[in-house]
Amino acid sequence: MRRLGFAVALALAPLLAGCGTASTAQAEQSARPSAPIALTGRVVDNAGLLPETARKSLDQRLAALEAKSGPQMVIVTVSDLKGMTIEQLGLALGNGWGIGSKARNDGVLLIVAPNEHRTRIEVGKGLEATLTNPLCARIISEDMVPRFKAGAFEAGFEAGTRRIIDVLTAHPTRT
Repeated sequence: MRRLGFAVALALAPLLAGCGTASTAQAEQSARPSAPIALTGRVVDNAGLLPETARKSLDQRLAALEAKSGPQMVIVTVSDLKGMTIEQLGLALGNGWGIGSKARNDGVLLIVAPNEHRTRIEVGKGLEATLTNPLCARIISEDMVPRFKAGAFEAGFEAGTRRIIDVLTAHPTRT
């Protein structure tokens, strides 16, 4: 995932959800701009929503997804959006981190900003037929937001990640 763009936003209380699809433009690795947050692993929990055991479990599942099916997925939480919209943050992270295969453009970012009530799934152009905007919106609204509203962030991340992985393993991109 090299360059991300806004595709659709769906308002949900208390978290706003959105899905985005990456554009076809590909930035070279060396020309990639800096991301506003450091990529420290497959789960970047800057908001401190997940216990260590949950981070490790999610990381292992994301590594297995990448090994089995090809797409690379990163979960990121932020305490605040640093004056950006969640779409802008997704763009900055996607451009800065370069998630997914450059050739397949198959990266996925799951972004949650709990203090600003925002949740978003960004997908690379190569996955837009698999992880469609309506499907991403349903994953957020059905699997994640109800759990988040109940204060069960770990369960929300587990449910949303499980559903994304199920979709991606049913439609592998690896050639």
